[in-house]
Amino acid sequence: MSTISNRIKQLLENRGISAYRLCKDLDIDDSTYSRSIRTENTWKTAHLIKIADYFKVGLDWLLKGENFTKEVQKELKEINTKVKQVPILGIVDCGKPATSWREYTSRTVELTEAAHLNSPFILIAKGDSMRPYINPGDKLLCADMPDRVKNGTAVVVSFCSPPDTYEANAKLIKFERDGIINLYSINTAYAPTLHKDTDIQKIFKLIRIIRDVK
Repeated sequence: MSTISNRIKQLLENRGISAYRLCKDLDIDDSTYSRSIRTENTWKTAHLIKIADYFKVGLDWLLKGENFTKEVQKELKEINTKVKQVPILGIVDCGKPATSWREYTSRTVELTEAAHLNSPFILIAKGDSMRPYINPGDKLLCADMPDRVKNGTAVVVSFCSPPDTYEANAKLIKFERDGIINLYSINTAYAPTLHKDTDIQKIFKLIRIIRDVK
């Protein structure tokens, strides 16, 4: 049987919005939201009104699954056609490069607004050099889109490390002269590092940060 919590989860998934973003946008305490998702009868009416308005759905549908407008049904159907299975490849360090980041897992997640991305994948962040922009446990949606990588862009850089292994790092990037690439952190406790472009196997654009509500 569909519940209020399940309907809210459906809206979040279909529209590619995280629970963290929903709580932030609507000024809902994340612990209150998490409790309500788990325990159906703890939802506050004021919060449900906000959520219904946020997603432009009727309150009756959110409460009872009734009177869901044809316009919203059409929109969700269109969005569902854009859902793409994105693989979770492993863990990426936001401090020192992590080895074998391609070998952790074969899990996938469904994401909207990812169909246009070239070879998208997800890595799970580790380390604190990119706090508060990237926190440990955040899922980093990355893609092979070199034309969108500019100075100051957040990237995941893959290095070649013989014999036939890979290391990767999540950083901000700056292209220096003479083929030198500067990778630097938001946390100034971590010094920037300089690399020859010939030492870099691939530069991936960080498209989106997915953060779960604890």
